Amino acid sequence: MTQATRRKVLTQEGKRKSTNAGLWLDKYIKDQDREGTARRELVEEVANIRQPEWYPSWFERWKNGLEEIGAQMREAQVLGRMAVGLGADSVLETSISLHHTLGVPYIPGTALKGLASSFARNRLGDDWAPEVEDGPHSIMFGNTDTAGYVTFFDAIPLPGKSDLFLDVITVHHPDYYTTGANPPADWDSPTPVPFLSASGRYLIALLGPEEWVDAAFSILGYSLETVGVGAKTSSGYGRLVLETPPPVNTEHQIVDDLIAQVS
Repeated sequence: MTQATRRKVLTQEGKRKSTNAGLWLDKYIKDQDREGTARRELVEEVANIRQPEWYPSWFERWKNGLEEIGAQMREAQVLGRMAVGLGADSVLETSISLHHTLGVPYIPGTALKGLASSFARNRLGDDWAPEVEDGPHSIMFGNTDTAGYVTFFDAIPLPGKSDLFLDVITVHHPDYYTTGANPPADWDSPTPVPFLSASGRYLIALLGPEEWVDAAFSILGYSLETVGVGAKTSSGYGRLVLETPPPVNTEHQIVDDLIAQVS
């Protein structure tokens, strides 16, 4: 089958009830036109794809599996919009993290771990420096020699609690940014770039010794609410509120110490 024939088949294909949003985004752009109309249409199509009908049953199996291995779970609500994976490879100029199998927006465990690690390194004082031998940072997150005590799982949206949206980044002075030959001016023609963002409520799961998991949730809660995860955090994207944890046993003094340091 030639490329032209494949492209013709794509123009005749339409979304279905079972369409995977990630697959549709990666494979079903109909025309890479210069004006960007097809790109905007693709983003709008993906934004209108809902969770699969079977997703609730899959989510329950996922949650039960986490419970069986002893993971602690808390829910987190996105405040506004979230753009995780914006700079990843894509048929568009922008991307988003969509689960390969499920097609739903999610937050990779590596992103959560990186956010918490950065927050601890920059906000919790010299004791949390990664280079401190046998320090709390290397114990919680690990280093090049050993694994950390805490495992960060992917954050998966609750059934019926996530949405995708059409968002736009507007490049106001494209000629200046591309060539730099002429200074930016009011008469420049702006270039809108469509991209996908997400919202919703997500299940965050951590596994490890109880006191270290409690501490990791404390760090993660502060970092999600004050710093944000993903791209465009300086514009307010990626903020989440972690649900209020249950009362902490007084023997877990490390949690109280962490809260005191960041307050």
